[in-house]
Amino acid sequence: MDISFQKVEHRYQKGTPFERQAIYNINLMLESKKYYAVIGHTGSGKSTIIQHLNGLLQPTSGTVEIGEFHLEAKKKEKKLKPLRKKVGVVFQFPEHQLFEETVEKDICFGPMNFGVSQEEAKKQAKIALDLVGLPEEYLTKSPFELSGGQMRRVAIAGILAMEPEVLVLDEPTAGLDPKGQEELMGLFYRLHKEQGLTVILVTHNMEDAARYADEIIVLHRGTIFLQGTPAEIFARSDELDAIGLSLPLSLQYKKFMEQKLGVQLLGSALTLEDLSAEIIATLNTGDVP
Repeated sequence: MDISFQKVEHRYQKGTPFERQAIYNINLMLESKKYYAVIGHTGSGKSTIIQHLNGLLQPTSGTVEIGEFHLEAKKKEKKLKPLRKKVGVVFQFPEHQLFEETVEKDICFGPMNFGVSQEEAKKQAKIALDLVGLPEEYLTKSPFELSGGQMRRVAIAGILAMEPEVLVLDEPTAGLDPKGQEELMGLFYRLHKEQGLTVILVTHNMEDAARYADEIIVLHRGTIFLQGTPAEIFARSDELDAIGLSLPLSLQYKKFMEQKLGVQLLGSALTLEDLSAEIIATLNTGDVP
């Protein structure tokens, strides 16, 4: 399910004294089954864009097409419910939306709300719980007895149980320790690969953007500033620096080591593992003084 933004603008509280332009001139094509990262400072328009993906917001001008669904300024889309089944959104701290007395009931709530029978919803709940790496016996537990990381996985399972084609992640690892962050990001990448999900990740974490994304979209002051592969984006460090965005740690370390050693390391070093391999390859060439 491809997604396109065509000359999209959104203004909050349009026509009032409090009117504010959040995004403008957004032209974007997101291909099915690819992994995208959206980066930019707070206020750059990231959250506004992703809220257009399942109809929480509609453009004040322009058009958003999500597969067969069309969101157009001044035209009300009547099929928002099926759209929201196809586009699952994981907002920050999704565990705060848990409310049922058992994990199973919480995961079943979404599918049943979309007309799935209770029996089928329970089957989907088991599958979804397994996808997020929790054992079946958790179905009978209260979600409020679980750890924070486990609660977040249950909330994500509730979204996966609706069998979306697109998974939108808004700072999904916020508040987790480094191990929890790594595990959750690994989970999303595995789902992307194994389930063929289109993933759109909103993040301030440059390491995650570099490691996982096929393409990165850089927003600045409400519009698209740069778009390209991680290697293309992070090669433009001066432009990123000009808008206050940093490079991934691996590239920062690479620059530091090149300056200290007086050599040019091989490759792009988008991850620390890549950097280690590049250092070893450079040492093996004998070019280090």
